[in-house]
Amino acid sequence: MQQRVPLYAPNKCPDNQLLYPGDQEHDWICDCGPGYVYYPTKDACFEAYRKGPCPGKQHLIVRNGSVIPECMLNPCEDGFAMYNGKCYELGKPNGPCRPINEGGGIFDVNATTLEVECLKGTDRLSLFSLPNKCSPGSKRDSNGKCRIVYNFN
Repeated sequence: MQQRVPLYAPNKCPDNQLLYPGDQEHDWICDCGPGYVYYPTKDACFEAYRKGPCPGKQHLIVRNGSVIPECMLNPCEDGFAMYNGKCYELGKPNGPCRPINEGGGIFDVNATTLEVECLKGTDRLSLFSLPNKCSPGSKRDSNGKCRIVYNFN
């Protein structure tokens, strides 16, 4: 079977979602696009490290090892994230990163790990390189379609 890639299908999938191949040949499922996380209580996808559905001065993140995004206090304004104790604007060159012409990058959310970091030019393009497996915080991941989820309640 040949590899199938996700499709942008605005009339089939809700906002911020792409149509991903499912387990079977003709099986497709809508899920969050790269850099977005699925928030079950709203049944919608929101950008990681942005306010999204969160109240007050909180932003949406996925803790390491978790499958469900959480609203956490953001000491920075929306569109900024804390890095080494200071607030920096997301999607901008420099900030905490070395200048691009010196091998630095753009401070943004890594679409694969959902962590903020300095993304180099090729890393920035990786926002469009879609993973074969579900990314952390995706709808499929939170629904237990990507890995075994243990519930100890």
